[in-house]
Amino acid sequence: MIFDRPVQESWGYGISVAQMLELPELAGTTCVAGAAGLRRRIERLNIMEVPDIGPWMREQELLLTTGYPLREDPEQLVGLVVELDERGAAGLGIKLGRYLDELPARVLEEAERRSFPVLTLPDIGFDDVLSVVLSEVLNRQSVLLARSEHLHHELLQRITAGRGWPRSPTTCRAWSAPACW
Repeated sequence: MIFDRPVQESWGYGISVAQMLELPELAGTTCVAGAAGLRRRIERLNIMEVPDIGPWMREQELLLTTGYPLREDPEQLVGLVVELDERGAAGLGIKLGRYLDELPARVLEEAERRSFPVLTLPDIGFDDVLSVVLSEVLNRQSVLLARSEHLHHELLQRITAGRGWPRSPTTCRAWSAPACW
């Protein structure tokens, strides 16, 4: 049943980086730094095509890259990690092997210091990553919407029948209604 857990425990907009790592289609994706930040939420994704991507990044966005824009000077990734973290990004996913063989130690140290997740991606197309993660985000949002609609209907029924707002702790927990807390 979709209404069996409180919203704040398992649902909401987006998915956490940790939940993304659990998706079977993304097996082989590894967090190489910033694991303390795996609770950061992903609501959208972006792909890095230019070195100055920062101004186009949004909060709760996961940035995917092959490292191509920074292949000549991988140390620039340190500044990228800083900027992404300051903008509230969810993390950085890098596909190693084509343009960058490894991440500079300073990048990993900075990500670790900031609890900013840096992920290495397996040999999978970015379109597949986008599809899988965004599908999961949208599925969770549709469940949240369905739950909200159900609760709205239930409340309207109670109020129009003259039964008022539910005050039972069991009902409040099941509904995760802020007014019940």
